[in-house]
Order: sequence, then C-alpha cells, then structure tokens
Amino acid sequence: MRINNDLGTWSVRYLQSLQNQQVSNVRNSSQTHVSVTRNISTGTVAEGMRSQINSYREAMASTYNAIGIMNTAESGIQGISNTVQKMKELATQATSNNLTDDQRVRLQEQFSQLSQGINRVVERTTYDGKRVLGGDIGNMEVQLGTNQEQMSITLPGMDLKNLGLENANLNSVENAQNALKTLDTAIQNVANTKNYVNTISEQLGNTARNLSSTMLNITSSVSSLNDTNAARNMMDLIKTTLLSQATSGVVSQSNTNSMSVLRLLG
Repeated sequence: MRINNDLGTWSVRYLQSLQNQQVSNVRNSSQTHVSVTRNISTGTVAEGMRSQINSYREAMASTYNAIGIMNTAESGIQGISNTVQKMKELATQATSNNLTDDQRVRLQEQFSQLSQGINRVVERTTYDGKRVLGGDIGNMEVQLGTNQEQMSITLPGMDLKNLGLENANLNSVENAQNALKTLDTAIQNVANTKNYVNTISEQLGNTARNLSSTMLNITSSVSSLNDTNAARNMMDLIKTTLLSQATSGVVSQSNTNSMSVLRLLG
C-alpha cells in the first residue's frame, strides 16, 4: 500500500491551485489603486498587516496539518475497506457444509493473513508520528480562522480489536456464520468512518481556500502603500508561509520532492 504517493499527488495539485490563485491576484493587485491618507505611517500600516498575516498563517498551518491527517486516513481506510470485503468473501465460502478439511484450513489461512494485514495498515498509516487510524487522533482541535473558530476531530481506532474481528475465524460453519455477522458490522463502521473523513476533508478544504483568498486580498491592498512592489513583497511573504507549512505538514508525508514544491510556489 502506497499511502504517501496518494498524499503526494493531492498536495501537488492543491499547491498548484494556490499558485494559480496567487498569479491571478498579483495581476489584479497591479491594477488596484486605493487612496490612503498621507499622514498614516506606512510602517504602522505594514506592521498591522504583518500581524494579520501571522494570525492567518497560524490558522493555515493548523488547517493544512488537519488536511494532511485526513488524506492519510482516507488512504488507510480504503485499504482496510478492501480487506474486510475480501474477508467477507472468504467467510461466505466457509459457511458451506461441503468443504473438505483441507479447503477450510486454506480458507482460514487466507482469512488470518488478511486480518493481520488490517493491523499492519493501522500501524503504517501515520502522520507526524501519529497512527491516524490507531486511536491517536482524539479531540484534535483545528484552528479554522483568526477569531478562535475551531473544529474538533476524532478518528476511531480501526485495528482488529476495535473492528470486533480479533477472534473471528472460519474453523467451522458456525464460526464462519458468526464471522459474517461481525464483518457486516465492521464494514458498516469502516464506511461510516470514511464518510466522516470525507465530510471533514471537504470542510477543511473550503477553510483553506477561504484563508488563502483572504491573505491574497490583504496582499492586493498593500499596493496602495508602495505601488505593486509592496504587493509583490507581501506575496513573497505569503508564499514563504505556504511553503513552510506545506513542507512541514502535507508534503512531509509524501514522496514529493521539495524542489517540486518550490517550483509550484514560484
């Protein structure tokens, strides 16, 4: 399973969209002219804007970190979902009374290998040292803006024990029938978690876009202080912020070369 590759593809596409936004806003900023009273200190205004940028930067860092966790979780959940479906197929076969002892042994061996694979996925699906499907993400507070807007995220453990599959086996018809019932419940739990992750990911994506848009609007307004060069300087600050948070959060979990990120951000 290549969790990192999936995340890398997502991060590159997302950073590419940010770059396109930046180019468009820089172009617009060169056409923006806002009257500013001359007795206002440029330094004072710039300092206020830097303070705003810092606040948004913290929110973006928190949001990007959560996006990275959700995308990592999504990849792991898909692997677990595929595995439990295969386990159900084996359990269905094992409910037959016509199996020979050797056939049942082979089914059980395959079943055991698949079940242990679930635990391996849980252990390997990590973000910043945390097992995102191992119960390490509980009541994680995500800062969504500059006014204390927060979201709490909790991801359930999805190992064999938490899915109720720890003792499931196909050693007899009765055990296979019981395993089927347990697997149906596990499949539903996996599907519910996947839906939750998708919903949270969509909310975080919208938040990231709004934060980026607001920061870029601030950048455009800087042109009123010292022509478009000031806007370009502030844009460089924003790009540095995006690069820092992307490489330390989302891209750090992918196989994306850091130079690729640099090229995306200009």
